[in-house]
Amino acid sequence: MRFYNYKLIVLIFTIIMVTLSSFLITINNNNSNKNNNTNIKKIVSKKSIDLITPINKLVIVEKDVVKEVIKEVCNNNLINTNNKNNNNYNDNNNNDNDNDNNNNNNNNNNNNNNNNNNNNNNNNNNNNNNNKNNSDNNNNKNNDNEKNNLNEKDDLYGFKDKQSMINYYLTYQYYYNIEDYKNKQYVNKSKYDLSKYQIPEVAKIQSDFKPTIKETEISIEKLNGNYKIGIDGNPTTNLDINQQKKYNEDFYKLSLKIVKARIWSDFYSNYWRDKNFIEYSIDKGLIPFEPPKLSLPLNTSTPLLTTPYIFLHLPKVGGSSMIIHFQKHFKQGVLQQWAYPDSKDIIKVQNAHNLVLGHFGYGLHYVLKEDSQKTYNYLTMLRDPVDRVISHYFYHKSTTFDEEHIPARDNNLEQWLEVSPRGTNEMTRQLSGITVIEEFAPTNETFNLAMYNLRNMKFVGITERFEETLALLKFYTGFDNPDVTDKKNVGLLKPYGVTPEIIQKIKEKNWMDILLYEEALKMFERQINIVGRDNFENQLNKILKKK
Repeated sequence: MRFYNYKLIVLIFTIIMVTLSSFLITINNNNSNKNNNTNIKKIVSKKSIDLITPINKLVIVEKDVVKEVIKEVCNNNLINTNNKNNNNYNDNNNNDNDNDNNNNNNNNNNNNNNNNNNNNNNNNNNNNNNNKNNSDNNNNKNNDNEKNNLNEKDDLYGFKDKQSMINYYLTYQYYYNIEDYKNKQYVNKSKYDLSKYQIPEVAKIQSDFKPTIKETEISIEKLNGNYKIGIDGNPTTNLDINQQKKYNEDFYKLSLKIVKARIWSDFYSNYWRDKNFIEYSIDKGLIPFEPPKLSLPLNTSTPLLTTPYIFLHLPKVGGSSMIIHFQKHFKQGVLQQWAYPDSKDIIKVQNAHNLVLGHFGYGLHYVLKEDSQKTYNYLTMLRDPVDRVISHYFYHKSTTFDEEHIPARDNNLEQWLEVSPRGTNEMTRQLSGITVIEEFAPTNETFNLAMYNLRNMKFVGITERFEETLALLKFYTGFDNPDVTDKKNVGLLKPYGVTPEIIQKIKEKNWMDILLYEEALKMFERQINIVGRDNFENQLNKILKKK
């Protein structure tokens, strides 16, 4: 009997201790979660806090939300821009993700595979159940993946939908420093020695472009006041033709200044946000975002890119020929816009729901309709810089109605290089969106802006590989067997008097364009790999048979 009573006492004592321990553990976890949520609120705006979900002291965050947070921090200069760990993104990205995302790598991988389809995060310890869920989820995704260019073993890596992940993957800016293309020179080595050129570092933290957006808005208010323009944009008094013309010209110039200010402001904000993304995420206890590594080739039964397409036509690269192909392909919703649109042209641009192509420079996306802002994609073509400069000079020389005709007519090529801005890094100027009005010759910062914009473009063609460019466009835009004989604006005056000394001078003056051209060649090879070399070769052969 005594022994029975002793066992009963021990049992009761054990139950009390277990209950008390569970209670203390629960309190401790609640305090940890409170602290974690408190820390999150300190670094996240109210607008994005609802999109962040704490799970086991880790934070799962959508890419766009984290970018918004980092942008907010960058604007307040809270990020250390010395960037001692800039190469973490390049060399240790996978290791950081493996070590920081979860203490249990197997469970973490299971979470990734079930990111959007398996909401049962409490079953990570049961490998058999997770494997079964993976198999079921993959089977359910097959039909959707066919429509969204993914292969069935690709998951969403935390993106809100498949098209968002495809768009991210097609953006070379996020991959240029972690893929093998950076280790190889693609431009002709016998023609260009890239060791002579070095990409400069971005020197500024934020834009110092003058006038600022606010200053220009004040100038527009004064202009509207002088001409008695109402809040609806219409004059409250009658203006004669000359007054209306003068107002439109002044308003257009001020509007362009706002565009240039936005280009610079967005560049620095986005550049430093991306540059500090991994370091910032780790420091703040966020799960570092791992760029998707998709199974190649992507499914190309539907075009990889959504419309509208903004085709940035750089001078003398073949853009005028390209408009013919787009017009034949789309039939409607295509616009050739030669300059940045004024108030009348903006409506035409917004109604071109398939393509806008022209010499308008980077930044046209600012005037698109709200729905198009979510789906537009930039496209462009680049050409060998030396060949482009020579072609540009002789085009101006032979085209009497061209505004640049007189400088080319009155100067030989060597002299023209000194007097015309078109002979110095013109591709850099167009890709940056910064014109000769703002600066006669592009600066190092402008070059970095152009490089950033180029790497963010979803498709880049190469003039010297024109037929191959058309073949690739089949997979990116839906082009189907275009006629390669359709060419427009081909120079009539053949180059002459181009000495080796002049060629060397062109190289020296166009080192920025040379580096951009090399980058475009890397992007071109990547584009082929994305759609698959066999698919690409088959499409190219179809096109060449029509020659």
